[in-house]
Amino acid sequence: MSWQLTTSTFRFEKRIYIPLPDIEARKVMLGIHLGDTPNELSDSNFTAIAEKTEGCSGSDISVLVRDALMEPLRKCQQAQFFTPCDDKAHPVRNGPFLTPCEDDPPCAYCHMKLSTCRPKCPECKAPCQRCGALRMRLYDLPERGYSDEKLRPPMISMSDFTRVLEHSTATVASDELNRFVKWTQEFGQEG
Repeated sequence: MSWQLTTSTFRFEKRIYIPLPDIEARKVMLGIHLGDTPNELSDSNFTAIAEKTEGCSGSDISVLVRDALMEPLRKCQQAQFFTPCDDKAHPVRNGPFLTPCEDDPPCAYCHMKLSTCRPKCPECKAPCQRCGALRMRLYDLPERGYSDEKLRPPMISMSDFTRVLEHSTATVASDELNRFVKWTQEFGQEG
């Protein structure tokens, strides 16, 4: 850090402290890192995420968004049921595409795979009569006649960010920030 440098620091033309991004900057960064990825986030969701990332650097926010972008793929990998949907992953009865079901099972009428089921159990392969969900794993899609193009991962949602935020932490400690502020007061300039 700057306090570990020798006196050559004073030869720098400018010694400016740039603080961590504030809430508005974090909202903008979230939008930049999401880019044009389809999502279900509202402005209030962006505000809530920005509030929960207090103390995060720009790099921390970049990592957070990248991790949240992986959540729909994780949902596909962990899914036990897939439901027909439209092109935007909204469930539609007899839709041309498939998206992972949020619940396992999706409804009370879905066939549960029991330990007594045979490997080629017809009930396990038939769609649910009530909700249309198919019991299968991601890697069963080709075997069941569905190409990769038929899979529609769910859109990024607030729950994806909530899940990722549970495991992420800011990489800059508050005592380290205090040291930067103190150093700036002694040797630097305000940015």
